Amino acid sequence: SKISDFVRRRAFFVTAAVVEEGRLRLFPIGSLLLEASGSARYFEILARPLDEDSELAILAVDLNPFFWLWSLIRGAFPHPPALRLLGRVGQRRAASELERQSWFRKVGWLIKTRGGAALWSNPRFVRELQFLEVEPVHLGKMTRHLENWTLVA
Repeated sequence: SKISDFVRRRAFFVTAAVVEEGRLRLFPIGSLLLEASGSARYFEILARPLDEDSELAILAVDLNPFFWLWSLIRGAFPHPPALRLLGRVGQRRAASELERQSWFRKVGWLIKTRGGAALWSNPRFVRELQFLEVEPVHLGKMTRHLENWTLVA
């Protein structure tokens, strides 16, 4: 639940996967939906299609400017500034109508803008993810006290 809470509050995700000829590919992913079981799904809107069972790393970064300012003033982060979620990509499938409606609720009124409509109006495919590992991002002295953060309830 601690990891789910962290990811749900964050505004920015970057995803990395190894694609054709072993090259690393980075892409933004704004549609990550976590499940309680440690799995997740995302819409393949901004992401390049990956082969099933590809390894995937997602960096979830806390973008709250007050979190960063307060942490810099105090000299310590109250929680990790980012998490690395490591897992595998499942099968690509067509999105259900329920999943599409959930996506439109998440995007909200932004879908009515010209850019929002261009980017997010057609969530056709969904990928299942299974997370295998979570690594908090450590930044020297400011996170030293958080070494076991994921192990503490």
